[in-house]
Amino acid sequence: MLNKNYPISKKQRLRVIACIQARMGSARLKKKVLLKILDKTLIEHIFNRLQLAQEIDEVVLSTSVKKENDVLVKHAENIGLRYYRGSEEDLVSRLYKTAKKFKADAIVRITGDCPLVDHKLIDKMVKFYRNNYKKFDFFTNVFPPTFPQGLDIEIMPFSTLRKLYLGVKDPLYREWLNCYIMENPKKFRIYNLTNPIHLLPMRWTVDYPEDLAFVRKIFKSLDGKNKIFVMKDVLDFLKKNPAIQKINERRIDNIVIGGIRSAAYHSIVKK
Repeated sequence: MLNKNYPISKKQRLRVIACIQARMGSARLKKKVLLKILDKTLIEHIFNRLQLAQEIDEVVLSTSVKKENDVLVKHAENIGLRYYRGSEEDLVSRLYKTAKKFKADAIVRITGDCPLVDHKLIDKMVKFYRNNYKKFDFFTNVFPPTFPQGLDIEIMPFSTLRKLYLGVKDPLYREWLNCYIMENPKKFRIYNLTNPIHLLPMRWTVDYPEDLAFVRKIFKSLDGKNKIFVMKDVLDFLKKNPAIQKINERRIDNIVIGGIRSAAYHSIVKK
């Protein structure tokens, strides 16, 4: 089922937007999405890297109406990043309405703590989605995860978002919508991209000061005006500089390695 808000002829391709899910209320690393790497914020790096993906039609920000996010929205305006503001915790609603506002047939969900997002990997997955959108309801690379944590990709067709929006009632799963999909494989046809080499427990996301220090080392060494580095470049660099990988190794999430969900999710479920 295509997005009825965006009718497509046979000559038009499916409209896919990259949706940066971010807010200012980070508990572990305060205001992390606006912290600087070199001279740019995390959000700006993610925005710039996603714009290199040829299969992406637009990059947008999906954040909440909570006042503390005003500064994030102002920053988005300053860098030319369009946005939608919705519920703080009801991510089903926020993402569904983001897709609706920008007339997307599918969104690529990228969280705001992943500044090493790989545009080539994005293109590979979106191209697969375009060729197989009738066969699957959810496209990901974390079920199970075999890429470094921080290169997570989830492609959600509008029809899947609408199904979640109308059908999911539990507030827990309206926040952890990907967990709902993965825990209900009989309701959703799931495609998972597996990396030939299992790269967990590599941790390339930013949740703690050590993560930020690690990512800053990567950018300082690999970021250049004439080339945007990708996963292979980072892997080659870390192979030559193994000490850098130790910067944040104590923050490795063993729950993610063993499954598909975060420690935060499991801590909530156990209550």
